[in-house]
This record gives sequence, C-alpha cells and structure tokens, in this order.
Amino acid sequence: MKKIFTLVMVVALLGGLVAAGCAAPAPAPAPAPAPAPAPAPAPAPAPAPAPAPAPAPAPAAPAEVITWVGQSLWPEGRAGTEAMKRLAAAVEEASGGRLVMQVQPAGAIVPAYEEFWGIHEGTLDWALWASTTISGELRFGSIIAHTAARIPPLQFNIFMESVGYDLTNKWYGKKGYDVYDVTGFPGTPEVFMHSTKPLRTPDDYKGMNVRISGDAAEAFMRLGASTVFMPAGEIYEATMRGVIDAFEMSSPSINLEFAYHEVAKYIYLSPVRAPTEHIPLGVKRSKWETLPDDLKLIVRELGRSEGLRYHTTLVLREKEAIQAFKDYGNIVEPLPKEIEDAFKKEFDKWMDEIAADYPEFKEFLDAERAWAVMWYELYGLPDWAVPPDEWRS
Repeated sequence: MKKIFTLVMVVALLGGLVAAGCAAPAPAPAPAPAPAPAPAPAPAPAPAPAPAPAPAPAPAAPAEVITWVGQSLWPEGRAGTEAMKRLAAAVEEASGGRLVMQVQPAGAIVPAYEEFWGIHEGTLDWALWASTTISGELRFGSIIAHTAARIPPLQFNIFMESVGYDLTNKWYGKKGYDVYDVTGFPGTPEVFMHSTKPLRTPDDYKGMNVRISGDAAEAFMRLGASTVFMPAGEIYEATMRGVIDAFEMSSPSINLEFAYHEVAKYIYLSPVRAPTEHIPLGVKRSKWETLPDDLKLIVRELGRSEGLRYHTTLVLREKEAIQAFKDYGNIVEPLPKEIEDAFKKEFDKWMDEIAADYPEFKEFLDAERAWAVMWYELYGLPDWAVPPDEWRS
C-alpha cells in the first residue's frame, strides 16, 4: 500500500512538471514608454550692444566780462567814494564776476565835477556826479541836487525814484546826451550858513561877501549880499583872509572834514536852503541799453540799497559833527525864522522866473511842488517845508 501511494505521488509530481513545461509562455511585458525628451532651453538673448559713449560736452564758453570805468565826484576816503566802492564790489559778486565796475576818486580820469560830460563823451561809463554842473545846458540840474520844493531827503529820494528820473532821462534823450540816471544817493541837509558875523535878521546880509553855489545865490543877492563861487578847497583860506564873510558848502560832517569851523565862529542850521544833496548815479546810456536785463536789475537794486546806506552813514556822522563844532567853541544855532522866511520868499520868486524861460525847468519844478503838496496832505511836513498856498491851486 505504501508502495502504491509512493508511486502515485511520483506520477503526480512528474505530471505537474510536464504540465509546467508545456504551458504557453507568458507574454513579454510592454516596453516602458520612452521618456519625453526634455525641452531644449530657450537660447539666452544676445546682449544688446553697449551704447557708444556720449561725446564729452564742449567746454562752456567763459561768460563775457563787462568792465565799466567809473569816477566819484569826491576824493579818496570820502563817504560817497567809499559807497561807490561797496556798490562795485556787491555788483561784481552778485553778477558772478560778469560786471566789473571800476572806481576812481575825483579828478583821476576827468576833472572833478565834469563826470556827467565824461560819461557823455565816453571817457567814463558810470559815475556819481553833481547835477548842478549841468545847469547851463539843462536848467533843472540845480533843483535835482537841492530840491526847489523843500522836500526832506528821503521823501525827495522817493520823488526821484518815482517821477524825477523819468524826467531827467527824458530830457537827456531830447538834448542828445548819452547819459542815463539809474538811481541816486540821497544826502543829508546842508548847513544853512557858516559866518564870521552873527546873523539875526535879513538886513544882516547887506554888504556881506558870501560864497554861494547854485540858484540860492540870487536869493542872497536880493537880500543885499554880494555873492561869489569858489571850490570847496578854497573856502578855508578865503574866509581866514577876510575875502568872504560867510559861506555855504555841504552837510555838517562834510564841512567838519574841511575844518571850516576853525575860520567861522557862527553856524546856522536849517534845511530850507538845501534840504538834501541828491547825487545821481549815472551811466552811459548806450552801454546801459545793451546790458543784459539781469545785470540791469543788479545795478539798479544794489544801487538803491547802497544809496540808503550812504544816507544812513551821513546821518550818524552829523550828530558827531555838530558836537565837534560845539566842543571847538562855535556858536551853533537854528537859523532865525525871519531870515528863513525871507529866503523862502525870494527863492520861490526866482524859481518862478526861471521856469518862465526854461520848459525843462518848469516841468521839473511843477512836479516837485506837486509832490510836496501831495506828501504834506498825506503825512504833513516840518514847518520849514510846508508848501505855500499858491502851490496847492
């Protein structure tokens, strides 16, 4: 039995092996799909060619430097000459060196008091000049320096800036003068009179020899004085030698520089004869007209500023000068009102007579008087400057 079972197991085992050997072969597995090729990377863009370097800019042409030759009507060291130098330095700095305004003292280029003609003829390009020196050709010159309408200094400066320079420049053009007033320097009132004799009434002038400049000379002649003109530098000796008995010249501080107090004991103060000594800042018109606008503005505005600084400098010196006169022993007094009133009366009549003969003088005189009335009605004026009723009609 065991043999049979063993035989059966052997047969079964062999049969399984045969069956296994005869079975159909299993299909080959499908090949794996080929991997998709990786996309080729996009080619990097070619770098843009570097721009050609910009050509270096041509160097800027240097700014044109304009040089003006100038002269003061005063010597070296005087307040006006120093003011011109300050103005010139300020203009050169503000213009970046484009405008150089040279300054020489009186007489260095043209004779002193001929600055207007030096500008006209081309020897000078700019100057501070005395307007009285043109009275022979333009009759109003005398009432620019010393207003005929008795307007105080700063009020007169406003008049000149708003009205006066338009008139002067118009008449320069009419007469063919190559001069242009840009602005001006307002001086302080002058001493009415230095005298070797006391003055109490208008009659005291009778028989006196008096040094006077400008239109005031006629008024003093009508009061009985003999008048003469001489340069400032000759007054001291003429008084010391008795050639003249009295004189006018300028403001207290300037007169102190000339030591006039040493030769004339009496000093009378009133602005009525010369309320200001207004000094135009003139330039050559033909050169002014070609000046760039920004440089015109610089010259005009800095000129106005320096003009007021000049005035302030003089004001501060006047008080010291008056004290110096007193310390020296001079008798310093207000001008007697009787003399003041008599002078105004004779002076105004003389102004009307001149105006009847000179149209440019009349135009300027009428403008001054109208301005004085306007200012008086708005703000009032000192007693010596109150306009008479006939100016208000």
